Amino acid sequence: MFILFDHIFLIILRNLLLKKIKIVSRSSHLARVQAYKVGAKIQNIYPTMDIEYCSKKSEGDINPNQSISSGEVTGLFTHNISNAICNGEYDIGVHSWKDVPLKPSKNSTIFGTIDRGDMRDMLFIKKKSIDDLKKETLSIFTSSPRRKYISEIILRDLLPFEKAKLSFHDIRGNIETRLKKLNESNLDGLIIAKTAIDRLLSNQYNKDDHDSSSKIKKYIDDFKWMVLPLSCFPTAPGQGAIGVEANNTNHEVIEIINKINNKNVFQMVQHEKSKLNIYGGGCHQKIGVSNWTVNDLELESIQGITDEGLSLNSYKIMSKKKENRINSKRSNAFPSNDNEKKLFSRKHIDSSNVIKELRNSIVYISRKNVLRGTPHIDDSNIVWTSGLKTWKAAAQKGYWVNGTSDSFGESVDFDIDSLSGKTSKKVKLTHLENESTEMDIVPTYKLIFSDKKLSIEERTHFYWMSSFAFDCITEKYPEIKNKIHGCGPGKTYDHILKSIKNPDKVSKYLSIEDWESNFDS
Repeated sequence: MFILFDHIFLIILRNLLLKKIKIVSRSSHLARVQAYKVGAKIQNIYPTMDIEYCSKKSEGDINPNQSISSGEVTGLFTHNISNAICNGEYDIGVHSWKDVPLKPSKNSTIFGTIDRGDMRDMLFIKKKSIDDLKKETLSIFTSSPRRKYISEIILRDLLPFEKAKLSFHDIRGNIETRLKKLNESNLDGLIIAKTAIDRLLSNQYNKDDHDSSSKIKKYIDDFKWMVLPLSCFPTAPGQGAIGVEANNTNHEVIEIINKINNKNVFQMVQHEKSKLNIYGGGCHQKIGVSNWTVNDLELESIQGITDEGLSLNSYKIMSKKKENRINSKRSNAFPSNDNEKKLFSRKHIDSSNVIKELRNSIVYISRKNVLRGTPHIDDSNIVWTSGLKTWKAAAQKGYWVNGTSDSFGESVDFDIDSLSGKTSKKVKLTHLENESTEMDIVPTYKLIFSDKKLSIEERTHFYWMSSFAFDCITEKYPEIKNKIHGCGPGKTYDHILKSIKNPDKVSKYLSIEDWESNFDS
């Protein structure tokens, strides 16, 4: 009893004695915002703590012409701050964690992190470049070897340009400087970390930074933007996360960092960095590694090429439960061939006039056939797709797509509030029978069930592309509800689980191809 009291008393005494801490970051607007975020987390737990915010130029700030892609230097944006932490000049160093080497220094460590921002990259393109859909070359600012390499593989299919080649140009400077350079240049676009834009447009800044945020908003209003999906465009390990550094001997500060640490984010970033480290690590690598969660799924996406020329291309569920499989042959599954996938015919509904009148809305493209006839979508709207296949189909028709739910359903947070401006409502282009609690429905076709005889009584495993398909088939063959079911991770899963009421009989997959890969041929 007395030992416990003494321990509590020592903690209280230590907190009283440590009344002030000094937090240091780089001097940019973004770095200061990140420092304020860490400080706010600390003051939530230690409300009487006095925090002094300081800034220090990094080697990368001092030598802006030094290449970050050569692989000859590490910690270009962090070493100066790490050295100051080691020397005891400051208590806490705040970094964009993607810039921090696996080991900041011999005498300091990243002991924690806070909530992660949006991990995704985004592309800005000048509106006048969009007007010329027959451009032969798109010139894009980025200094990242990873962004250049993945863009060459992925970006053409996401853009509404016919056969544009991509050319890349190095760029340095803070976010405002980069947007200004794009605006004043003859180039077309810029790839940048989305979380930087989100944080700079937030209200977490002091009065001196307000003008900078206003300028950034003005630049963005002159550009088209798209948010690049993690499934095919993974980012630098640690992107969107803030690394909180302390001297290894400063135990009081380490305890404070432990109190604010988001352990789940911390572990994921550690995993990303260790994964990249297998291939050598560093900014010069042409490799993206992203780990994240959607609902209860832990996901990993890897894309790139090693120094030895080994191509990396992986997107998978890390936390997938072991499927309850009685028979594993493909012939025991439904659908087992392309013909069995064609359960419905579709009767077109002309809603082009309704779509044409939409303004300041998020227009959700549920599948590629909803764009039959290429209806006009006003530029005041944001175009969002259900998945990557639908995005590519829309881009081929000439639509500028802003982003995708990446097959996780319409209820997943799009996380675009900082970009969407006056956008208010969401409108879903889909079939007449569809229901949504998230969006207004604009029907563009009617589903007609073929009602043909299906030989499915002996099948053991089923995959469903939609809730409507599940309902139609199980109404006719109710006995199959006791079999093993798979579907995408969106609202179809929720619907099937509600009907079957047994989570052991329903599994989530990234796609039907992901499901099919679990069976023997």
